[in-house]
Amino acid sequence: MVAGIMALFSLTLIGVFLATVRSGGKSQLAQAVHQEGDFALKRIGSTIRSSQAVSCAGDEINVTTSSGAEIIFSLVADGGLTRVASDSSNFLTGKLAEAGSLNFSCYQGTLGNQVVTISFELNTHPLSSGQVQEQFQQEFATSVSTRQY
Repeated sequence: MVAGIMALFSLTLIGVFLATVRSGGKSQLAQAVHQEGDFALKRIGSTIRSSQAVSCAGDEINVTTSSGAEIIFSLVADGGLTRVASDSSNFLTGKLAEAGSLNFSCYQGTLGNQVVTISFELNTHPLSSGQVQEQFQQEFATSVSTRQY
């Protein structure tokens, strides 16, 4: 009787330990994916903010820098994984999650500058080991306006 109770108690402790380890792994993955998405948003936003002009085409944007160079941001396939990148193949998101639903919306601001809305999502489902608790999707969005020179 005592052995049965001890076995049941041991199984319960093991279950709690495994659940804690799994949730810790998911929060580390979520934090890393969040950092990747934030980095991409800040990099694109900074480039747009200091640009001369922007031209949106839905899933990509053409940015003309103050020096006249053109940079295109879009989704790029990289070995079976879709990532946010510039046309110079500088990847802005890592390999932890697949990027999707990249969208740029441009409109004229009231001060004569251009305003750009950026949105995309990062999804760990395609890369996951199949564990439901490790599959999630995170959306990123921001609006940026060009500076007036």
